[in-house]
Order: sequence, then C-alpha cells, then structure tokens
Amino acid sequence: MLDQLPEIIDPVVFAERHSHVVGPIGLQRMARLSDFLFDKEGELNVDLQFYKEGKVPVIEGRIEGHVTLICQSCLDALPWIVDKSVKIGMVQTIEQADRLEEGFEPMVVSEQKMPLSAIIEDEVIIALPDYPRHEHSCLQYSSTQPLIDEPEEIKQQSDNPFSVLAKLKFTGDQ
Repeated sequence: MLDQLPEIIDPVVFAERHSHVVGPIGLQRMARLSDFLFDKEGELNVDLQFYKEGKVPVIEGRIEGHVTLICQSCLDALPWIVDKSVKIGMVQTIEQADRLEEGFEPMVVSEQKMPLSAIIEDEVIIALPDYPRHEHSCLQYSSTQPLIDEPEEIKQQSDNPFSVLAKLKFTGDQ
C-alpha cells in the first residue's frame, strides 16, 4: 500500500500488482477542477485499489473531501462535500467498454502512463452538480423592500381609432 500518492502511474501495471494507494491530494494539482472552485485551498482524501477482474484492469475505491465551489447564482463561495465511490474498468476500445459489467465506468487507456491526479480529477468533476447554487435565495434583499418598484399609474387619454364606431352604435346613424 502506497501512503503517498504517486504523480504518474501505469494503471494496468498497478492492477497486475494489486496496488493500493491511500492519501491526500491537493486541489492545486487539478487544473481543470479549479475552473469550478472558488478557491484552490484544501485537499481530497483518496483510497483506490487497483486489481484485475478477469482480464479487465479495475480501479475501485473512494474519493472524499471538502471543496468550495462558485455559486452560479451569486458567484459567492459554496461549500460542497465530495463523497464519490469509484469503480472503473480500464479498456482499450469502445467495444470493450460496451462489454463491461453493469456498475463499471469505462476508462479508455491509450497511454502506458498517466497522471493519477487526472483520474481523480475526472471522477470529482463527474460528482459535481451541473449548476451549483445555494439552497437559499442568493438575492440579498430584505423582505420589506420590493424587488421592483410599483409602476405609477398614468392616466392618459388615448386616441382610440374605434371611438367613431362606438358613437355610431349609440346614435344609430349609418
């Protein structure tokens, strides 16, 4: 079991060796995830087991931690708990992905080595909400202040083009 997370891994070799990685990973190591984050401080706890199920290399485990997202309504900080279980079947083709057992997420492995942070980052991004926002209303108005001022009533005589017809109706002239 590796207590410090490696930068680069060969997931197939890790699966053949039944490797187990446990430890924290800093959010600053995940560039694509940072687009969703209010701040990049903090870390996620990772516990991943690599093994083979038949001929399919598998990554299974859990990613947990706290991140601060950007609320899409008010653009303020939104605390979010990440608790993502992971069960990935590594394949080389789309046909192999179609044959994976139910419950597996396919991951196409084309390169020999890859950053472990990229696998973790993908799983965290999948776990995030599509439109993160606070549960309460983000608008900071008091309940006594209306959001929109009441329109003033404007009394204006309009020239109605059908007013002549209305007069004819009452006078009986044709």
